[in-house]
Amino acid sequence: MMIVKYLPAAVLCLIWFLLIHAVKMFRMYLVLLESRIEFKRFIFAYCRTTLLNLIIPFKLGEIYRMAVFSRITKSAAVGIASVAVDRFFDTLALVLILLPLHVLSPSKISVVSVFLMVFVIVVIFIYMMFPSAYGYLNKYIIINRTSLRSMTVLRWLEVLNSGYEYIKRLVTGRYALLTLMSFVAWVLEGGLLFAISHLLGIQFNMSDFSDYITSILSTAYSELQRKYTIFSIVVMLVFSVILGIMNFANKSDRGRSVR
Repeated sequence: MMIVKYLPAAVLCLIWFLLIHAVKMFRMYLVLLESRIEFKRFIFAYCRTTLLNLIIPFKLGEIYRMAVFSRITKSAAVGIASVAVDRFFDTLALVLILLPLHVLSPSKISVVSVFLMVFVIVVIFIYMMFPSAYGYLNKYIIINRTSLRSMTVLRWLEVLNSGYEYIKRLVTGRYALLTLMSFVAWVLEGGLLFAISHLLGIQFNMSDFSDYITSILSTAYSELQRKYTIFSIVVMLVFSVILGIMNFANKSDRGRSVR
């Protein structure tokens, strides 16, 4: 009887959870749009990298995600840059949510939240200042070069400029959409946490949501976060296994057709 009672709510939470990750997945796909990755392959990559991110603390699973998308796109630069851009807009949305929460509850300001805000400000500052700094340094070194070290600096400047230009191509015309999708994903996740807390009878308010956000980069999980993390791992594991089997079956079928 208890299972029947909570089944509709559990199904609703599952659909809600899938909607959150659909938004996050399409945000990542938007960044990688020019790479023309097969969509089924992209979904499998997203699910298994998200699964590892849920298991490994401190977001270290992003290193694995960079490796996976570097292999899929056949370019380390594309894999690293795309994940970095995706992470930045996710963090930007977090900061946009944290700012009003901290204004309402100054006592909830933590080292993590300050770090995230400073990180976003620094990245935006570097992105905006890089073209002029690159132009000045490039011209100065060319005019005043006196050693082989100057040539080394010029080569590194070119590498940095190439990276900047690629990231600029990734985000040009997509700033607003990437930010909006990130913001929507976090608002939906906050709503799901409120729904789950109500279902389980666990207290969860705006202040707790602020704690949840700032605890993402730590291992200090609350009771609700532990349950939500386990739920997320189970769902992502199931989808990763199903998509992995489908992916393997498709490769086998292709192999038979070639023969």
